[in-house]
Amino acid sequence: MILSYLKTSLRDYRGLLLLAIIVMLVIAMFKPTARLPSPVQRWLIVVDITQSMNVSDYWVEQKSVSRLEFSKRAIRQALSHLPCGSEVALGVFTERSVVTLLKPLEVCEHFNALDETVAQLDWRMAWAADSFVAHGLFDAIVKVKKINQHLRLAFVTDGHQAPPLSEGNTPQFDGKAGEVLGTILGVGGSKPAPIPKFDEKNNVIGYWDKEEVMRFATFGVNRKTQSVLEMEEGYHGRNAPHGNNPAEAEEAHLSALDATHLAALANQTGLEYSTLRQPDSLSAILNASQFATWQPSIIDLRPWLAILCFVMAVLYLVPQRWYQPIRQFVLLRRKNEVFN
Repeated sequence: MILSYLKTSLRDYRGLLLLAIIVMLVIAMFKPTARLPSPVQRWLIVVDITQSMNVSDYWVEQKSVSRLEFSKRAIRQALSHLPCGSEVALGVFTERSVVTLLKPLEVCEHFNALDETVAQLDWRMAWAADSFVAHGLFDAIVKVKKINQHLRLAFVTDGHQAPPLSEGNTPQFDGKAGEVLGTILGVGGSKPAPIPKFDEKNNVIGYWDKEEVMRFATFGVNRKTQSVLEMEEGYHGRNAPHGNNPAEAEEAHLSALDATHLAALANQTGLEYSTLRQPDSLSAILNASQFATWQPSIIDLRPWLAILCFVMAVLYLVPQRWYQPIRQFVLLRRKNEVFN
């Protein structure tokens, strides 16, 4: 009786569709995979953790969040959208250098470790208060070449220079532009905002003012030579301001996205530059085709089986009378082929 029912069902297209759906659902239970060439991404993501990144000039879900918190949300969301086989290394920047926290890890197998590390990034991890963005970017490029030549660099920063660079002290990139691919990701608002100060429990206790910044500032990068006038006025490189009231310090206690500076650095190094406005915009950048490399990767076939099952289920539910014109057309063609 069962065999008779199956034979009858198989004569009908709906029976075939139902059987195919059952077979694919059974196969999906065994988590089938295939090793196929696919585009993957390899990134070293470096996050600026200097104090200016604590400025809250973003709104997410109707809540004010800091630049650092916004960056973390964007990175965590982007990690979940990277294809399996992709690798991500994580690092942080402060003062003049970058420290790598995690070596390149495969995003699917080690997603929890990557996600938790990003979630725990904190400004208190900084080992110095200065922020020489250009030096940090140059150091990140050097580290990419040492870790893996296939890595791309994503440098997340607001571009705030602390202390501000005086004229003539802007460092120049001495590497080969374009040797390392990647992007500088600018975060922060366009309107200068005060930089908060925190206590040991991460509570806001005030904001930096101009007098404090001038008292602790070092105002730029030391040049190789100093004039007699500079020496007489008390210029000491990283340990003293340039003059009694340097123009560069007038708004040093305020911070905004310095897109102009970051775009200039991108031009020097051969990197791209993008401003992050929404958390989900980072996913598209890190998945861009120009940064991808092709390699054999383990592909989960269950999503494809699910799509096929859905299509067949739709066809199964289509009324049989809709297929009558198609069936008649096929039968007519067969008759013509026989007579010819």
